[in-house]
Amino acid sequence: MTTSHPQASWPQLLRVALLGTRQSGEPVPAVLATADTVTSEDREQQVLLAAGALALMRRAGHQLPTATVAAPVPAPPDPLPPLGPLGTACLQRLVVDELFVELLPDYLRQVAAVGRRVPDSFLAHLLRHAKQSVETAAVLEPVAGTRGRWLASLNPEWKSLLAPPDADAPDLQRWETGTLSERRAWLRSRFRQDADTTRALLLAALPTEPAKAQEAFLEILADYLHPDSEPVLETLLRARGQEVRRQAAGLLVRLPNSALVERLWARSAPLLAVKRGLLGLGKTTLEVTLPPTWDKSWLADGIEEKNDQYAYYSGTGNRATPLGPSAIRLGNMLALLPPSRWTAHLGVSAEELLAAALASEWAVPLLPCWAISTLTHHDLDFAAAFLKLWLHHRPTLQKAHADRNIDWAALTELLPVATRQELLLKPILLRVRRQEPNWTDDLLQLPTPWPRELTTEVLHSLSAKLANSATLERFHTDLYQLSYFISQHLAPALNPTDAPLVETTLLALPEVHSTFQNSVHNMLEILRFRAELAASLEEEATHFK
Repeated sequence: MTTSHPQASWPQLLRVALLGTRQSGEPVPAVLATADTVTSEDREQQVLLAAGALALMRRAGHQLPTATVAAPVPAPPDPLPPLGPLGTACLQRLVVDELFVELLPDYLRQVAAVGRRVPDSFLAHLLRHAKQSVETAAVLEPVAGTRGRWLASLNPEWKSLLAPPDADAPDLQRWETGTLSERRAWLRSRFRQDADTTRALLLAALPTEPAKAQEAFLEILADYLHPDSEPVLETLLRARGQEVRRQAAGLLVRLPNSALVERLWARSAPLLAVKRGLLGLGKTTLEVTLPPTWDKSWLADGIEEKNDQYAYYSGTGNRATPLGPSAIRLGNMLALLPPSRWTAHLGVSAEELLAAALASEWAVPLLPCWAISTLTHHDLDFAAAFLKLWLHHRPTLQKAHADRNIDWAALTELLPVATRQELLLKPILLRVRRQEPNWTDDLLQLPTPWPRELTTEVLHSLSAKLANSATLERFHTDLYQLSYFISQHLAPALNPTDAPLVETTLLALPEVHSTFQNSVHNMLEILRFRAELAASLEEEATHFK
């Protein structure tokens, strides 16, 4: 009898048996001496004999040969305490339950914030999940601990997720020969360890990288921007890839005293002026001059001849028309320049400038492009001015087709929580009470968790909408939106302490349509589970080290 390993031969034998001895071209495992000379006529018999022999070997306690690969060095101890049994159970549900899986990245951030880590027994499950989820991979390192990094280093598929932080020298092989995904992971890891050295290495390589790699690496450089990046970014303004040129311009204008900003300002400053009434009284109006014809010199200043990013529609009512090339170039410049440059130059406040822009015939592109520059330069004064414009002039914004081109949620998130609450709470409470159109969309602008006053008003409005809805033959669009709002947005916005109030109110509704029943059920499940997640972060850790 030739020697064979039962564990190695069983899969081969199963494949032959499942495919059939005639269809399978694989040889029968050589368990018996005659297996090497078996003919096609007696392959069926040989399969049965091999199966019996392998079963007997396994029952007899057949020993696998000694491993030829050295055992890995044991993982070092981890100073962080792991989550307890409740936290482990929560992680399991987060990974396998589709209703909760979107909560996982935020939960891992909370785990890191309280100084805890993922239990050892769950690390392999989490690493497998992170390999398929970019969002999870992005928050993995702080909660994986030393054992997570040790485990990832033993599996080639996981190495790119977690890099050992205590390496004495950079593993340049991953940077020089790895896939784009591996190189990005390596860069992020090295930036966290030594930003200056890693930035110098990246800047030296950027000009010779292909366009796709340049785009990916510029996204990372944006988080570690420094004035020493300016010379290389200036060269990328002449790169072949349009997206690379756009990214380089967007980073250059964020650098203090960058040459690009001064070149753009020289082109832009003459194009806008304000006009006031006699003695400075009356409303401020804005006079706009469109830029001259484009030539190749504009490209070195980050201005494309054709740029679909700013190809908006302007006009009023249903008479919207696409912007012309000169208006698009104006928008391109406004989107890059710091918005505070205009208030200082024109002698107006952010609120006055935006109001004048809305009243002008060039509300588009002025407002959408100043909104982009507000986000680029993190200008809090302009973010607050935009929020007030949205609160008090929404019909005019809609009529000018300016509202749809502005990321209102991103502008709102720039502001501190207290400022957002102060500006938004009373106006949105009033809209909820009146059940004005799109009132659920307005709620998404408020910081969470909501105060009880707002939660109570929302529940009252929901009750009015959902009560006795079972007899509806068909839904209108706003009811579909309401169902989506309940299932997707309501639970994350509520304070966990208000969960009993929410559950009591919604479960007491009479004759709710089945679609809403599903939405309410899912929302309540998420709300209850969020309470478990919060409890797991406070679970005693000393017993689980």
